[in-house]
Amino acid sequence: MKKKILIFCDPGIDDTIALIYAFSNPELEVVGIVADYGNTSRRFAVRNVQYLLELLGRTDVPVFSGAERALNGEDPVLQPTIHGDYGLGPFTPPNSEDRLKENFYEIIPLLIKHKSDLTIVTLGRLSTLATLFLLYPNLMRAFNDYYVMGGAFFVPGNVTPVAEANIYGDPIAAHVVMKSAKNVTLFPLNITDHIFITPELAKQLDVPGCGDILYPILDFYYEFYKTQIPDIEGSPVHDLIPMIALTNSDWFTYQNYLIYVQEQAGNARGLTIADMRPYETLPPAPIHRVATKMNDSHFEEHLIEIITKASR
Repeated sequence: MKKKILIFCDPGIDDTIALIYAFSNPELEVVGIVADYGNTSRRFAVRNVQYLLELLGRTDVPVFSGAERALNGEDPVLQPTIHGDYGLGPFTPPNSEDRLKENFYEIIPLLIKHKSDLTIVTLGRLSTLATLFLLYPNLMRAFNDYYVMGGAFFVPGNVTPVAEANIYGDPIAAHVVMKSAKNVTLFPLNITDHIFITPELAKQLDVPGCGDILYPILDFYYEFYKTQIPDIEGSPVHDLIPMIALTNSDWFTYQNYLIYVQEQAGNARGLTIADMRPYETLPPAPIHRVATKMNDSHFEEHLIEIITKASR
């Protein structure tokens, strides 16, 4: 049976790669996409998802408009230098604002329909998912599997010296999810910062079935990273990693940890902490699974096989 997934995302270049992979992988069934703020505004994120679904011929998949800002009400800080003015690097998707609507409430029937059969995958800020836990705690207890791209454990952050962007963007929401969700698997910068799509691989992935957008957006992404790390070999594609793990769990090494999130403002905002002391000495707190290593020896060939085969 295909693994049914509901995706929360903020496209964003690496979100786009993750979405293309999800629709290309025959073992996955995307039942819906929630688009919210993060790499770009909510408005552009929804538009980008709609544009991508049109390119892939999958306009049958429902798109839900998620959060516009963090739970504390602050306006998001967008990343045009990394993801472009509209979230897709050099591309400006066709204007489809007339189709944008605040339809988040429509996600509830979908959640009720699938319940425990559904895996929830989050690739951006956790504001929308946290809102579901706050408003529908009984319903959300039915779900047993969450794949979350976020966090940085004992490694440098990518938005502050200690914090990863998705957690930093709404640490209150991250705390709510870590406290409320069962069976979270976190994919932190410890892994995602070190898995690259090289320019050579990007050329091989730029197939007609993806609207010829993959190489241009990955090239845009790579150019940004080269300005920060001149000798970097390719673009880290953070959001692709949890998507790959859905059907390739054996590539990963996992550890179960008690997870804490620093919510308060200041230098430690968004810090994720894994308490590694023996369990019997620890105060009550959520225990979740953290991916600590990834065997990427088959990464390139797997990506080529999945994406290029889907275009034939």
